[in-house]
Amino acid sequence: MAARLRARVAGRLRDQGYGPEQVRALVSITPAAASRSGSVEGFFERAEKSGRLLAEWDIAPERAALALREFDRLLEGELGRRHQPAREQLQTGTIFALYRGFCQALAGQARQAEEQERRRIGRELHDEAGQSLLLLRLDLELLERETRGPMGRRLRQARRTVEGTIAELRRIVAALGPAVLERLGLAAALRQMASRFRRTYPAAVALRLRATPSLAAETQEVIYRVAQEALQNAAKHSQATRVNLSLRAADKRIRLRVSDNGAGFSAETAARRPMSYGLVGMRERAEGLGGTLAIRSAPGKGTVVVLALPVSAGKRSWPRFES
Repeated sequence: MAARLRARVAGRLRDQGYGPEQVRALVSITPAAASRSGSVEGFFERAEKSGRLLAEWDIAPERAALALREFDRLLEGELGRRHQPAREQLQTGTIFALYRGFCQALAGQARQAEEQERRRIGRELHDEAGQSLLLLRLDLELLERETRGPMGRRLRQARRTVEGTIAELRRIVAALGPAVLERLGLAAALRQMASRFRRTYPAAVALRLRATPSLAAETQEVIYRVAQEALQNAAKHSQATRVNLSLRAADKRIRLRVSDNGAGFSAETAARRPMSYGLVGMRERAEGLGGTLAIRSAPGKGTVVVLALPVSAGKRSWPRFES
C-alpha cells in the first residue's frame, strides 16, 4: 500500500511541474517515509533538509504542505479515520520542520549576501580611501623633510595622525572582509586574528590549530565569524587575562572552542536580552549549516564557546574577483 501511495503522489507531483530531485525530496517526508525512518528525530531532520532545498529551488513551503496534505487524503482513503490524531501530529511536525529548514536557508542566503557586501565595502575602502591616505602620508612626509620649525612639527603630527588613520582603516577592512581567509586559508586567518587581539588587548591568547580537512567557504566563514565574535566578547566584557582558541576535526565534524578565564555571565539571562544580537547571530550561523553552538558560562567562572559543524557543510567556493 505504501509503495502504491508513494507512486501516486510522485506522479501527481510530476504532473504539477516538480522535477525529479524535488519529487524525491517531498516523497521522502511523507508519512510512509516516516514509518520507515529509524527515529522521529531523524525524520524531522530530513524534513528540515528538504526545507533548505526548497529555499534553494525557490519553492514556498506552502506548496510542499499542499503535497503532504494530498498524500494524507490518499492515505485516508486507505485507512479511513484510523490513526488520525497521530497522522495530524506527524503532518504538523513535518510542516513545522519544513518551515524551519526553509527559514534557516533564507537566513543563510542573507548572511552570504551580507558577507559579499562586506567584501565589496572592504575592497572599496582599501582601493579608494586606503590608497588616497597612503599618498597623503607620502606628501606629508616629503613636506616634513623640507620644513623646519613649528610648521615642521605640525606636519609631523599630521603625518602621524594619517598613519594612525591608515592603521585603523586596515583594521576595519580586515574585520569587514577577511581577505587572508580567501588567500591563505582558515588557519592563517585565525592566527592573524589572534595576533591583532594580542596587540590590542592585555590578554594572552593561546592557539591550538590541528590539521583540518578541506572546508567549504561557508564553513570557513562561520568558523571565522564565531571566533571573531567570541574574541570580541572576551575583550569587551570578560576582563580576561587568558584566552584559549582551538580548532580540530573529529567524527566528521569540525569543532571550534574559545574559552577565557574572565568574569563570565549568565548565558540564559544574556540569551533573553533583546539586544543580544552577537549570541543569536553565532547560533544562527551554526544552525544554518546544520551545526550547533554551545555557550557555557557563569558569573566568575569564565566563558566557553563551542561551535560544531559537519565537515561536509557548505558547498560554495571562494568568489573570484578581477584584479
